Amino acid sequence: MSVSQTSAPGKLFLSGEYAVLEGATAVVTTVDARAFAIIGGVSTHVSPVLRAVADMVAGEIFTDRPPDVEVNSDVFSASGIKLGLGSSAAVCAAACGMLFEHAGLPIEDNRNRILEFASMAHFAAQGSRGSGADVAASVLGGTILFCARGARPLVGEPGICAKVVWTGSASSTVGLLDRVRDLERSDRSGYRRRMDDLVDLAGTLEEAYSLGEVKQIVDLTGEYGRAMKRLGEDAGAPIVTQEHQRFMTIAAETGGAAKPSGAGGGDCAVAVFAQQQDAALFEDRCAKDGLQILNLPLHVEGLRAEPPTSSVTDN
Repeated sequence: MSVSQTSAPGKLFLSGEYAVLEGATAVVTTVDARAFAIIGGVSTHVSPVLRAVADMVAGEIFTDRPPDVEVNSDVFSASGIKLGLGSSAAVCAAACGMLFEHAGLPIEDNRNRILEFASMAHFAAQGSRGSGADVAASVLGGTILFCARGARPLVGEPGICAKVVWTGSASSTVGLLDRVRDLERSDRSGYRRRMDDLVDLAGTLEEAYSLGEVKQIVDLTGEYGRAMKRLGEDAGAPIVTQEHQRFMTIAAETGGAAKPSGAGGGDCAVAVFAQQQDAALFEDRCAKDGLQILNLPLHVEGLRAEPPTSSVTDN
C-alpha cells in the first residue's frame, strides 16, 4: 500500500443550482471540511456510498472484491445534523482514492480515472440523481466550472469575499429534486420559464467568475437566489426557507448578496461581497441575530494522500 490514509473536501455551490441539470455550467468551490478514509476491518454498517464504491472498483482495479474502507466524515455535521457541504461526495472521493492507492495506483497519476469511478458510484448511491458537480469538486479541488461535458478549473481563486452560513436544519436534495420534476410534469411551460431564468443567470455568472467581475458576481448572486425562490414557489418546494431569506436580507442590507448553496430547503447558504468590510459587517449582523457562520476556508486542495492518524470512524 502506497499510503495509509486519504482525504477529500466538501463543496459549496457558488452558482448553477438546478440549472446544471439542464446543461448549464455551475461554479463550485471546495471547503476546508474533509472526509478521511483508511483501509479498515469489516464494519457493522456500510453506507450506500461505500458499497457503491466497492461495486465500481471490483473487477476493475481489483480482481475480486476490494478491501473494506472506513471513512470519518464527522466534520460534516453538527449535533447530528448534516451541514449540507457534500459529505457523501467527499466520502465517495476519499474512499475511491484510498482504494486506488491501496492497489498501487497513486492519486496524482490517476485523478481523472478516480473521478470517473467516484462519479459513477455516487450517482448510483444517490438513485441516479444529481449532477456530479460535488464529486468533481472533491476530487479535483479548488474552484471548478462544471457542466455535463465535464469540469475545468477556474484560474485562481474567486475574487469575492464569501461567507458560509448554516440554516441549522438539514434538507433532502432528492426530495427537492423530485418536487421540481413534478412541476416539469404538471406544468411544462411554467417549469421551462423558471429553468430558463436560472440557465441564463448561470451562464452570466460563469462568465463573471471567469473574468473576475466581482460587483457583477454579487449582483447576479442576489438575482440567482430570487430565481431559486420563484422555482420553489411554483414547485411547492421550500427551496428558499425562512432562514435562507433572513441571510439574503441581511446580505443585501450589508452590501452583498446571498442564496442557498445546493438544492436549498435547509443546509447552507453562501453570501458574497465585493469588499471585506461588508463581509465583516454581515458576519457581525448574523452573530447578533444568532445566525451561524461556518468559518471554513474555500478553494482548498482536492483529494489527496494523508499521513496516518490514530483512528477513523466509519461513515
